[in-house]
Amino acid sequence: MKPKIIAHRGASAYVRENTLAAFERAIALEANMVEFDVRRTRDRQLIVYHDPEINKRPIRKLTYAEIQQIDPDVPLLESVLKTCQGKIHLDVELKEMGYEPQVMRLLLQFFDSKEFVVTSFHPFSLKRIKRHFPEITTGLLFSTVTADVCKTLCWSAKSVHKRVHKMKVDFIAPDWSLLEADILSKTLAAQLPIWVWTVNDEQVMHTLMQDSRIAGIITDRPDMGLQLLYPPSPCEEAIA
Repeated sequence: MKPKIIAHRGASAYVRENTLAAFERAIALEANMVEFDVRRTRDRQLIVYHDPEINKRPIRKLTYAEIQQIDPDVPLLESVLKTCQGKIHLDVELKEMGYEPQVMRLLLQFFDSKEFVVTSFHPFSLKRIKRHFPEITTGLLFSTVTADVCKTLCWSAKSVHKRVHKMKVDFIAPDWSLLEADILSKTLAAQLPIWVWTVNDEQVMHTLMQDSRIAGIITDRPDMGLQLLYPPSPCEEAIA
């Protein structure tokens, strides 16, 4: 089965990330899914933004109106959902813990449960979603920091696998460079599908597409991924 091509924060190689324009470009490029980050403001508004601070001020201490004064291109999650509804599936990353039910209620207002996945680095968030919304597909994000924490705590492959199993996640989403790391390959690769991030090198992407473990490729360049997956036929090339 061919891996899904997921537009990282929208088509962010071409348009500013996590903006409505980036998501519209991903839709126009016909990516399979669009990935984005969710945070919550002081006045409990859900926004799409990656960093914990904006203009060196914590987002959790700012109202949405204050954020709009600093950067009017930061969209509400609801605006993103309206832009993407019926056009593309979603990969929703929760950047913080504590507002999972609010996010889920809004997602399910606009999308069917089969039209999006939820990912996070936070096990608590993923366990809470699975407890209350068992039908939702979830994925654990796995970074070099995660791997270092596992090593620092001296967790064995068996203990890591046990913890992931308790989360009841449906897939693992590691930094692509960790694919062959012991802590990942020995514990998870054989049991769960893998979505890798963030892959922008053409040769790396081509190699990953030959790996049967890979179910999704997250990239700033979804058009490149789709061209590699579905190269034009000789007849199409001749016409072009």
